[in-house]
Amino acid sequence: MKKLYWESIEVNDQKFFFTVTQKGLNFVSSPGKYLSELFDFYPDRYDYQFMYDDAVTNDYLTELSEYFDQKRKEFDLPLDLDGVGTDLQHQVWEEIQKIPYGQTITYKQLAENIGKPKAIRPVAHAVALNPDLIVVPCHRVIHTSGDIGDYRGGKDTKKALLELEKKPIEKHALIRKLPLPKLSQLGKSDL
Repeated sequence: MKKLYWESIEVNDQKFFFTVTQKGLNFVSSPGKYLSELFDFYPDRYDYQFMYDDAVTNDYLTELSEYFDQKRKEFDLPLDLDGVGTDLQHQVWEEIQKIPYGQTITYKQLAENIGKPKAIRPVAHAVALNPDLIVVPCHRVIHTSGDIGDYRGGKDTKKALLELEKKPIEKHALIRKLPLPKLSQLGKSDL
């Protein structure tokens, strides 16, 4: 029986669930969906033992939190996509991870990038079957027309993720500005 460690993160009143195996992250849910959405990707529901252990999931939660707080542009933790997807889907998911933060590519460009320029529909289908939303940033893949297209998490979520990544990161001053002394205090020794 495969152990799945689950956790959730709430962003703008929407909860995302995710699961982690001993090898890495294997699923991120659509916002507002339940953990049971996992079985759309891994149908052998009786092969899994669900556990909660924040010692296992904490690093993943930290990276997702940093992403939503605009402190992280890339994810460093491993993925575990064993048992899901075809070779083509794995190729597509790997290529999606190369799309830079804040940028988009088209389904056509994605098909060309993996060396299958005529396989736009199968590539789009592979994008739709991505089990690791956000971490495998399929929200960065759009139509040639410029339309953002569909998204497992909903068009509003896709639009919000794209806007989050386009929003300038707020810079915080490293040195706090101190008030200048009044001219009448300049000659005092206690300054």
